[in-house]
Amino acid sequence: MSPPYSRRDLLKSAAAALLPTLAACGDAIDSASTPARFDHGVASGDPLPTAVILWTRATPVDAAADAAVVIDWQLARDAEFREIVASGRETVTSASDYIVKRDVGGLAPGSRYFYRFSSGDSVSPIGRTRTAPTGAIDALRFGVVSCADYSQGLFNVYRRVAERDDLQAVIHLGDYIYENGAQDRVRPQLPARETLTLADYRERYATARRDADLQALHAAHPMIWVWDDHELANNAWRDGAEAHDPATEGDFRARRAAAFQAAHEWLPIRTPDPRDLSIIHRSFAFGDLAQLSMLDTRHVGRDQPLPPNSILGDNVGVFTQRDGFSDPGRQLLGAAQEHWLAATLAASSARWQLLGNQVYFSPLKLLGAPRALGTSLFVSTDKWDGYEPARDRVLALLAGVRNPVILTGDAHEAYAFDVTPDPNSANYNTLTGEGSQAVEFVVTSTTSRGDAPVGDSLSGVIARLATGLEDTVEQLLRISNPHLKHFNNRLNGYCLLDVTPARCTAEFWTVPFVATATDAQALDAVWVCDEGTRRLRRG
Repeated sequence: MSPPYSRRDLLKSAAAALLPTLAACGDAIDSASTPARFDHGVASGDPLPTAVILWTRATPVDAAADAAVVIDWQLARDAEFREIVASGRETVTSASDYIVKRDVGGLAPGSRYFYRFSSGDSVSPIGRTRTAPTGAIDALRFGVVSCADYSQGLFNVYRRVAERDDLQAVIHLGDYIYENGAQDRVRPQLPARETLTLADYRERYATARRDADLQALHAAHPMIWVWDDHELANNAWRDGAEAHDPATEGDFRARRAAAFQAAHEWLPIRTPDPRDLSIIHRSFAFGDLAQLSMLDTRHVGRDQPLPPNSILGDNVGVFTQRDGFSDPGRQLLGAAQEHWLAATLAASSARWQLLGNQVYFSPLKLLGAPRALGTSLFVSTDKWDGYEPARDRVLALLAGVRNPVILTGDAHEAYAFDVTPDPNSANYNTLTGEGSQAVEFVVTSTTSRGDAPVGDSLSGVIARLATGLEDTVEQLLRISNPHLKHFNNRLNGYCLLDVTPARCTAEFWTVPFVATATDAQALDAVWVCDEGTRRLRRG
């Protein structure tokens, strides 16, 4: 495996590797094309043992011309581009938002590569990527992130992840953008309204991708991404969304198609089926050590969440068998995706089975009771708790595989769970973890939690009262959820996931604030699942 390169190496390489080779590629530029800049940086993603997606967006120098743009690209083994292993030329137009996505094959497994793009005299930043390894693997390390509301804060978390030189890839669990029209938070976003059309979604992605910290993240590591709801609309499901009003916001299917097209354009994803952009579930093998299956629990199969039947607020309710929550016909993954997951798990011999998932899988109750009693007060009907039979079916699949680990985003809070269908029953031992069938790590948000107001202002006083309420809720959660091993609902951050043959370890890292730039971070907690145990211990 090639040695890692530091940020200083990359900067020196960028200065040293100027234009001679790229100019040779570009001598025959089509006279009908227009030159372009690379205002949105570069990215790579979906690494396979012999292939990886390369991405950039060209910003035409003359935006009014609406002409084609010719882009040259190179992939090399070294940051100085002395050993170029692949190169090519792409022509892009406004029809694809001037985006270049190239699936480059013929690469060596488990290897570092460097890549860049050019248009005329303009050269992109240099990106670094890595293919997946094959064979016997001793260790893997992933960064895990989620929930990056651009308006809510700066991407300090992304910068910290970018600075780590030892990651195999970054796993992004969704809410890469937010569709809201908020303008009165930390920083304004474009468009200055809720996103509804293809042009709106493209502009929102473009706003985020001008951020230097996000550009650094993409340039440093390949990304494996899956969407959540905010890439479309809050609390979306297969045929609608809580935050979409057809009377004022138009046809939901048209909005959905626009959001999906922009996502496939702007993310370095290997699109599973170009004929159906709603499909994004896919899997990645990392030698004999781990397989990562990225699931879609939002759009392709999800039935509409059932309404709560209590007065405790949105998505909070007492679930009973009378209310439909135990209906085996209700879907979260959908039948086709469930069948795909079953086949994918059955075909893998990897030691660890990682599942990338949007909403928390484990039961989470405000008041707990054994399932046999037929009622519990769950926190949210939007999560797997609202689709209990679907969760049972996935647990049955996981019973037949080695070492299942579920990775989750969405919550804006950090959790670590022993996964058991009924943590309040005698089938789960609170003290030893016996009865746990898997483990789950929920990463907190990149920015979306925001910073709590401080000081003597009214907002500060309210924030302190809210903190007291949160402390009470936390204690209630811990009492009602004995399988909940870690909980932090105050800070933004990320996870580092270390996988070896002996154990899978999650480090929960936090940043102190996101309203201003900071290079500070702190290790909040470490939780470990030892091989063969299917339960957590403190690291």
